[in-house]
Amino acid sequence: MNRLFPILLLAGLALPAMGQSPKENEYRQPNAFALTIKTGDLKLVNDSQTISGNAFRFEESANTVFAIEGETRLQRESENLSFGGEILRYKNPFKRVSSTTPGFEDTMYSYAFLAKSKYYFRPGAAWQPYLGGGIGTVWSQDFSGPIHGLANGLGYQAVAGMQLRTDRVGVRLEYTYLRARLTDDEGEKMDASARGVFFGVSFYFGRR
Repeated sequence: MNRLFPILLLAGLALPAMGQSPKENEYRQPNAFALTIKTGDLKLVNDSQTISGNAFRFEESANTVFAIEGETRLQRESENLSFGGEILRYKNPFKRVSSTTPGFEDTMYSYAFLAKSKYYFRPGAAWQPYLGGGIGTVWSQDFSGPIHGLANGLGYQAVAGMQLRTDRVGVRLEYTYLRARLTDDEGEKMDASARGVFFGVSFYFGRR
């Protein structure tokens, strides 16, 4: 229920604007810049890990999942292709496998900063499927658990999604996979890789 509320809230904000959809040929050139706010259901790929010699079990579904993305088209002739960046945040409670306490003992906080590119198959239409990818840095910390200092590493992202948009507002649904194998300050390995479904609302600015 906690994850469902922000999704319904974003949908409620977007629906009034979606009711004013122009004809497809009214905006053949995409807007110059788009800002997208996203949330969703993100799951760790590996929810059982050994860190610093101890086995830990993570809550598979992350909470406080939030992402903000900006993108633009650099050339008027390449309206299918966009470039931009994304900041992603999520956290996963965890506990030692050997622990007898019922609740989780600590929380892993993960962040990603990614440079991204997407290809839109129908850029001048109301319905726009797209594929994309990103690369950047990912870091995780837990403040008092088995991660020593800051665990960081290179992250790779793959995205497949669709968007329903008007001239100035769009609603997105996308699947994302983030590969993030990290190393902490003492050389310990951990895996913050995640996959899941995101819902987002995009706001378009400017005009080419």
